[in-house]
Amino acid sequence: MFTSKPMDSPIAKAVLAPMHGPTIEIHLNDHSELPAVVTRSRKPTHCVLTPQYMQSAERIRDLTVYEDDVWILSYPKCGTTWTQEMVWLVSHDLDYATASEVNLLERSIFLEFSAFMLNFPGDTIKQVEEAPRPRHIQCHLPLALLPKQIWTIRPRLIYCARNPKDATVSFYHHYRHLHGYQGSMEDFLEAILADQVLFGPQIPHTLDFWTVRHEMNILFIHFEDMKMDMKSVLRRVCKYFGKSYSDDQLSELERHLSFDVMKNNKSANNSCVLELVEGLSGKKVEDFQFMRKGKIGSHHDELSPQYVSRLNQYIETHLAGSDFRFKE
Repeated sequence: MFTSKPMDSPIAKAVLAPMHGPTIEIHLNDHSELPAVVTRSRKPTHCVLTPQYMQSAERIRDLTVYEDDVWILSYPKCGTTWTQEMVWLVSHDLDYATASEVNLLERSIFLEFSAFMLNFPGDTIKQVEEAPRPRHIQCHLPLALLPKQIWTIRPRLIYCARNPKDATVSFYHHYRHLHGYQGSMEDFLEAILADQVLFGPQIPHTLDFWTVRHEMNILFIHFEDMKMDMKSVLRRVCKYFGKSYSDDQLSELERHLSFDVMKNNKSANNSCVLELVEGLSGKKVEDFQFMRKGKIGSHHDELSPQYVSRLNQYIETHLAGSDFRFKE
C-alpha cells in the first residue's frame, strides 16, 4: 500500500531534529480509492515523515470514519490551532465553559502526533478511535495518506491555507524550539526549497485539497482572511455547520479568537505541548510560544531579499497550471 525511501541527502541530514529523528518519503501506491478528480488532474503528493510512521500508516489508512466527524486539515504553522478553536466553538453552540475546562488537544485530537514523535508517551490514533462522537480531529497529513473511508463517508473537512513564506519562517522557529533543531536558518530554507522538511511539501499538500474542495464539500479558508476579516470567516463557518448566531455573539467569538487572547489562553494555546516537549527532552524551551506572532508578511522581518525571491519562484513553479493562489 505504501512505499518509503530514506531521505539521506546532505540537506535532509542537515535539518535532522532530535524530537523526530531521520526522515523518509512516503508514497501511497494505490490511488484507486481517492477522489477521481485529484487523480485525473495531478499525482497526489507524497509526504516527508519518519521511519516510525510506517508502523502506523495502515492503522491510519484503515481508521473508521463517521459522518459526523469534523476534520481540521492543514500544513503545519498555517493557523491550525486557531482554526481548531474556532470550529469547535461554532459547532458546539459557543460553549466557552467547556472550552476553558477541557484542553483543545482533548477536544480536537492530533491524529498522527504519536506516529512521528520519538518516545511519545501515548497513542493518539487510539485516542481518536475511542473519542466520543462527534469527533474533532486535527491532521497535517496530505490527502493521499488520510483514512480511505473519508472519501466514501464524507465527514466535514475544513482546510486552512497560509502563504508559504510566512509559514516557512514560523515552521523554522517551531523546528528550532520544539523539535530541537540546532542547524542554521539557511539550511532550513534550503530544505524547504528541496521539499525535505517534515510534512512537506506544503504547496502540493494545499493543491490536492483545493482540487477536491467542491467534490468533497471542503470548507477552504485562508489564514490571511482570518487576520483581515474574521467576521466573514466566522459567517462562512457558521453556514457550513448550519449554525446561526447574533452579531453580538459573533463579536464575542471574534474577541475570543483574537491573537492576544488566544496566545494567553492555556486551554487553547498548546502550552501543554511545550510542557510535553520539555518532559521528553529534559530541557527548558526558552523564549518560545506556540502562538508566536500570527502576523501577515512577517517573513519580511527575517528573510533576505534573495530568499524571498527564491521562495517566490518556488511557489510560482509549484502553482503552475493551477487556479489556486495563496494570499499575501
